[in-house]
Amino acid sequence: MPATPGLPDAEPPLTEVMQRALTVLWALGPEVVLDLGCGPGRETLALTAFPGVRVVAIDTDREALANAPEHANVLYVRADATRLPLASSAAQAAYSFGLLQALGGTSDAPTRDLMQDLQRVLHPSGVAIMGTLADFRGIERPDRSLTGAEVSKALRGRFVLQELIGLMDLEHDGQRCRYWYIAATPIADG
Repeated sequence: MPATPGLPDAEPPLTEVMQRALTVLWALGPEVVLDLGCGPGRETLALTAFPGVRVVAIDTDREALANAPEHANVLYVRADATRLPLASSAAQAAYSFGLLQALGGTSDAPTRDLMQDLQRVLHPSGVAIMGTLADFRGIERPDRSLTGAEVSKALRGRFVLQELIGLMDLEHDGQRCRYWYIAATPIADG
């Protein structure tokens, strides 16, 4: 896949959907980007590709963070994404792939808590790029796919959906799964 103008070459190459997500993020010229639910940092380094960007990568998994790649512009933080240890309006952008379905479980509360705290820490002119599982196709997992209605419910009153960036089919535990990416902007609190 050819590189998108203005985006770095990455190893492994970025998917078209990830390239589009980065294009949306970098149009803002963010100084601080959050990588929520970063795990071992597979996509974290792609977020550092532009000059002056500082990435705060957050996950609760100590082992995953210990295995994440080091980079001068990345601060890895072990924390709960539903209670972010950051000041209000601390970041201009947030990226997350897979966190929504991991929080989904059997209750809407964790997803609602995430969106509430994300609204707090994002600058009012910021953007959140969220990738989530749209179709399990029969895979038995503790996390779950979220319907469009469930994501809309989580965003309601806190974020405005700006764009469906794209759909992407990926292997997940040996089976094909469909993921989708959205871009949303925070609603001014108050």
